[in-house]
Amino acid sequence: MAAKQYHVEIDLGDPNRSHTKLISWTGRGKRVLDVGCATGAVGHALNRDFGCAVVGIEFDAGSAAVCAAYERVVVGSAEEPSLINSLDDHFDVILFGDVLEHLRRPEVALRGLRQWLKPGGYALVSLPNIAHLRHRLWLSAGKWEYTDEGIMDRTHLRFFTLASARKLFAECGWRETRFDFVVGRRMAALKRFLPPTLFAAQFVFQLEMVTTHGSRETSILSGVPRVARSGRNAV
Repeated sequence: MAAKQYHVEIDLGDPNRSHTKLISWTGRGKRVLDVGCATGAVGHALNRDFGCAVVGIEFDAGSAAVCAAYERVVVGSAEEPSLINSLDDHFDVILFGDVLEHLRRPEVALRGLRQWLKPGGYALVSLPNIAHLRHRLWLSAGKWEYTDEGIMDRTHLRFFTLASARKLFAECGWRETRFDFVVGRRMAALKRFLPPTLFAAQFVFQLEMVTTHGSRETSILSGVPRVARSGRNAV
């Protein structure tokens, strides 16, 4: 992740925000690993309003220093195997909130952190949608312009569509169990009519860990084996 300080305002009353969904999907009384925790706004809300114990990973030492509600924050990169292997802790929920797009190798974090997930635990991920209709139109006009924040944040190193995000999760040993998305504020009232591939500003996923045995895939949550598939169709 780039050494840039991010701070988000948490509004638990607004369901059309990815952080609201991540916090509500985490639930109460959980032990949480917040990957790319920035200045700790999400962890603060989880601790204050939901009674969660939160540990963070943050690349920027200045941001990590202000995460007052966290048990501890490990300073370093979530794509560094030595950091991942040194955590020596187990979690009910692993949060990847707007962080995978900042990593050169997000698959390292997605695979490596699986070892610290408790049985029955899950991961929550939010990602910006590079295939939003606005960006498709810009690209068709020959435009690719970075901004200071948003989908085209200049610190983003990876870009995802709904299909490519799901492919990455499957390749890293995760199975999607829940999906939602957020749209621009002016479109919020029409969300139920809008296809996420075109209108989602961000995708939000809940994932469970799977183990593969030959040609069969077993869910860690349910224990029910299912035939492994090579990919997923986009919504």
